[in-house]
Amino acid sequence: MKHAVAAIVLAMVMLSGCSTKSAKELFDQAAQAQREAQNAVDSLGKAANVPDLYEPVIDKYEKVFDKYPKSAEAEQALFKVGEIQAGIVNQPENAIRTFQKYADAFPSTPRAETAMFMVGYIYNNNLNMIDSARAAYTRFLQKFPDAELTTSAQYELNTLGKNPEELLPSEPGEELHGAEKKGH
Repeated sequence: MKHAVAAIVLAMVMLSGCSTKSAKELFDQAAQAQREAQNAVDSLGKAANVPDLYEPVIDKYEKVFDKYPKSAEAEQALFKVGEIQAGIVNQPENAIRTFQKYADAFPSTPRAETAMFMVGYIYNNNLNMIDSARAAYTRFLQKFPDAELTTSAQYELNTLGKNPEELLPSEPGEELHGAEKKGH
């Protein structure tokens, strides 16, 4: 009897191990769900409830990160979640949390710079939270002084809280107001 129970338990453990999906398989499923959600949005047009269609996509990408946090797929998946939240489903607060989580989890990846920049960008351009944007851009510039996005972060920082009209030159050939030149 003991052997029969042990054999059943062993078989269950082996079967459950076989059903575990790899990081790549989970990521591929999430990517497929994203394609399907986008197809549904394209088909439905304005009738589409975009956040509802993308909720399972976000869940699938987050599952990749949760199950395989150190994998290359987790890195890609978490960044995708931030992109979807910021650009597709218009959830700026969630996007900020996701991009910050990404920058904390993957600080030495090239996209960590972009994630940190996006935190400031979303605070400024989506939420109009100037002080939070200033803090985020300042952290970005301290951490990545030579990054590709440094010039953009410095410009954003220099123009925080200004109206677009204030940034336009008043005369042709004149420099933009509020946009300080680097090194001056």
